[in-house]
Amino acid sequence: MFFLKIPLWDPNRWLNRHQAIIEKAWGWPLWLLAIGIVVWGGIEVALGGPRLVAQAKDILQLNNLLLLYVAIFLSHILHEMAHATTCKHFGGDVRTMGVMLLLLTPLPYVDLSSGWTFRNRWHRALVDAAGMLMDLVLGSLATIVWAYTPPGTANELAYNLIFAIGVHTIVFNINPLMRFDGYYILSDLIEIPNLHEQAKKAFMGVWNRHVLKKMDDKEEGGSFKQRVLLVAFFLGSNCYRVLVMFGIILFVSDQYFGVGLVVAIAMTITSFFYPLKAALAPFKNPLFVHQQKGLLRGGGTAMALVAAFVCFVPMPDSRVLDGVVNAEHNSPIHTEIGGIVQRVLVDSGRWVSAGELLVELVNPEIDGELESVEAQRMQALVQEQKALVEGGVDLDPIRERLNSLESVRQSLERQRISLKHHAPHAGYWVTAEIPFWRSSWVARGAELGRVVDDRSHVFLGVIHQEAALALSELQGVGSEVRIEGERATIYPVTRLNLIPHSQSTLPSAALSPLAGGKTAIKTNDPSGKQSAEPFFLLRAEFSPDPEHRFTYAPRSERSGWIKVRLPSRPLVVQAERAIFQFFQRRYSL
Repeated sequence: MFFLKIPLWDPNRWLNRHQAIIEKAWGWPLWLLAIGIVVWGGIEVALGGPRLVAQAKDILQLNNLLLLYVAIFLSHILHEMAHATTCKHFGGDVRTMGVMLLLLTPLPYVDLSSGWTFRNRWHRALVDAAGMLMDLVLGSLATIVWAYTPPGTANELAYNLIFAIGVHTIVFNINPLMRFDGYYILSDLIEIPNLHEQAKKAFMGVWNRHVLKKMDDKEEGGSFKQRVLLVAFFLGSNCYRVLVMFGIILFVSDQYFGVGLVVAIAMTITSFFYPLKAALAPFKNPLFVHQQKGLLRGGGTAMALVAAFVCFVPMPDSRVLDGVVNAEHNSPIHTEIGGIVQRVLVDSGRWVSAGELLVELVNPEIDGELESVEAQRMQALVQEQKALVEGGVDLDPIRERLNSLESVRQSLERQRISLKHHAPHAGYWVTAEIPFWRSSWVARGAELGRVVDDRSHVFLGVIHQEAALALSELQGVGSEVRIEGERATIYPVTRLNLIPHSQSTLPSAALSPLAGGKTAIKTNDPSGKQSAEPFFLLRAEFSPDPEHRFTYAPRSERSGWIKVRLPSRPLVVQAERAIFQFFQRRYSL
């Protein structure tokens, strides 16, 4: 990362004038106050953790950038002043304070080089740690303010302080793999100055001696154990730096894709292109190429073999999908017409047989219409008898009326019969609301409950649109299902069926983020089943585990995962598809 330091002020005189205040700050009353603030702030973080995380998605909005910068600058000033006052407390001088431009962002800094001369390594470590201790107290205080203030500038500034301090301290400062406070603390405690340079020399010594076979290159000083730790530190710090860069790029790209792309290109050039250019510089020397021709030949051959393997050798491919277990026979019982619940013959959770009567409703309107139709029918029959006695005059219209009344009567009888709800198959009768419906009106189309035969199951996996193409060639052979609560048990899939049309309603609310799922839902949907984007369903039949078939509780509506086997493909094809799906899913490209 490019940065430029601009000295602006010599704070030593100011620190000398306030030496008494600095010494009082190291007294036990302020330490107890700081500990109390940190404990209180920790409690508020535990209570409001989900809300803190949810609010972070808007941190880079344009209307918040000014407050975010103010929070970053304010926290950095107090951070650097904590370093300076601690250094002064232990007898050091702080000659320079100024502004550094980090990625064109002005941030304060202080020169603590006098602290490197302290004989006591714990004093040096405390000088390095003072900024993070101040961050901890300030972040806790900001959390308390955020938790107890209404929405407004103070609340937003407090949250921005929490975010700025959290990212700066956890991601950068406290981690010894980055060249910030944690790195200097570790360097002081193990008493290895210029730890990063020492680690780089140790790595280059191993590289030159054991890879390039430069036998005249002497090993760096120190024990074998120390050299191993230095090499491990060098590799770990570089890997962590790459992870941090990748995380920063993703976070920025989620808010501003174009800015994230520019940051990605800049970081790639500074962190990969320039180091790679420096590493390849020796290859311009003909003498080096001649001396290392065996290594170059072997390395080139190995790289060609690896490239051929990655590009041409088919490797097993699979996808893991979230889903839910459903009973194979899971029949909802809906009312065909409205009515009043007269009798509930089966309690929820009881096993029922096919055809067993479950709920009986009555509809006074149907009963009244039946009585009216029956009265009209009796009147028509009397008229028919009278017409026959009088010689058959007007007999045809009367009989047409009788036929019409009979059709109406049969229709009403069918409706009255439909008020009695029977089990379509054997299973458990499941309902949570029907006890409250006794003697109350139930509207047409309402679900009274379900008959669930939990002895056989199917798994319904959710396929998001970006993965649908990859799963168009799915194979049932080798696929397997795991169920939440039985993760150690693998259920082999016997049959797979990709339902061809897209869906918008999840088979269960257990797949929504409200229950820990990964499928986004509409915020205005009270059921929690309406997905924000269309998806496809994968129906998998799986064989039950004989050992656990009858000992486990019913599995219906339990979430799980299915691992779907795909045709073998080269690794480069799999990587290309995975990257394409990642960008399509995350940025809707």
